[in-house]
Amino acid sequence: MAVTGAGLEGIVAAESRICYIDGDAGILSYQGYNIHVLAENATFEEVIYLLWYGRLPKQDELDRLKADLVSNREIPAEVTAFLKGAGKAVPMDVLRTAVSMLSLYDKEAKETSIESSERKAVRLMAQTATIVTTFDRLRNGKDVVPGDPKLGLAANFLYTLTGKKPDDVMERAFDVALTLHADHELNASTFAARVVAATLSDIYSAATAGVAALKGPLHGGANEDVIKMLLEAGSAEKAMDHVKYRLANKIKIPGFGHRVYHTTDPARPISRLFQRKSGSEPAMWICI
Repeated sequence: MAVTGAGLEGIVAAESRICYIDGDAGILSYQGYNIHVLAENATFEEVIYLLWYGRLPKQDELDRLKADLVSNREIPAEVTAFLKGAGKAVPMDVLRTAVSMLSLYDKEAKETSIESSERKAVRLMAQTATIVTTFDRLRNGKDVVPGDPKLGLAANFLYTLTGKKPDDVMERAFDVALTLHADHELNASTFAARVVAATLSDIYSAATAGVAALKGPLHGGANEDVIKMLLEAGSAEKAMDHVKYRLANKIKIPGFGHRVYHTTDPARPISRLFQRKSGSEPAMWICI
């Protein structure tokens, strides 16, 4: 019997202190810290540590995490070869397959201890970013840009993606964007990953399941609709006419916050605040 429609909406599967959402009040918090506080005062690496260990890191712990993320950026040559041969394949399909491939070249792939899982989590965090930027360079006929050990995760992502070191504004903007997207309670991809992890399967299998769920148009894939809409509009001058056309023909306009928030999306006031401080163009906030 086919089941369609509601999915997991309204189903309570677990309770967690990692992330808390109040859709009516427009609240998002990680480990008890309001997302506004983290976005304005913490780096993404600090947020990673907070989500993993339940507290903000001490300076030596943060320095060690940053160093580990830098030293684990490089992906196996076999994965790079796959990315080169993937051509114009759907990026999410490529990411899903490449993340799964990482397990083939990790000597600790089948280890299940807490310590080995922590090391693999660092590798996954660092190498997933490398997979994304490497594939984008290769599919556009460009040379792969090695990471810079002096740069943080956000800056390295932008550098290896564009080939140019980002200025302070772009680095900070992307770092904030990563923080805003770091966790979102028990969403579809988190649920899928936890189901796989609960079988005592390996962390790469769980992450692969998460990416597979994220691809779906009712989850992360919805972002593709935003990009398509922007491309259809063509320019800022034509944007208003495009919106009016969609409204007149009852076509959904994607990209205006998450459905779980009934009053305000917590990310929106953060983006406006940062834009005022930086004087940046509104277009840079598409990623947020």
